[in-house]
Amino acid sequence: MSRSSERGVALVAFDGSPSSMAALAWGAENAPLLNLVIEVINVWEYAESPLDVAGVGLGSAGYVGESDPQIWSAEILRDGVASVFGADAGAIKTTSVEGGTVRTLVELSKGADLLIMGSRGQGKFADLLLGSISASCSAKSKCPVVIVHAST
Repeated sequence: MSRSSERGVALVAFDGSPSSMAALAWGAENAPLLNLVIEVINVWEYAESPLDVAGVGLGSAGYVGESDPQIWSAEILRDGVASVFGADAGAIKTTSVEGGTVRTLVELSKGADLLIMGSRGQGKFADLLLGSISASCSAKSKCPVVIVHAST
């Protein structure tokens, strides 16, 4: 199969936050136009306390009742993909990865054609700025990066 007929991969960094929901929606709309399939990624790190989980926002979507970060991650991915893709959610590949967020996303970008992520500015002024994770990933990624702001 020639590269022109293959579909590439668009990775969507997803943590359940409004900006990651916007990134997933942007990917759902635009990836097919770019001949890309979507893979939704949640990156997490295990911490001493389940309330101290770091990474791509575990806990930001309200999954504080479960103490296993792998279960949180799976729930965040399942709920987000179902919200955006509805009945087609089963066709979307999701991956939960333990590790440092920037390091992991940059490593995964080596095999991707596009990395899509949200930017988490807060307030009127901060909405104009990139978050530290999206800024770092855009500087280090091995593929093009699209950063999507949540609509306010």
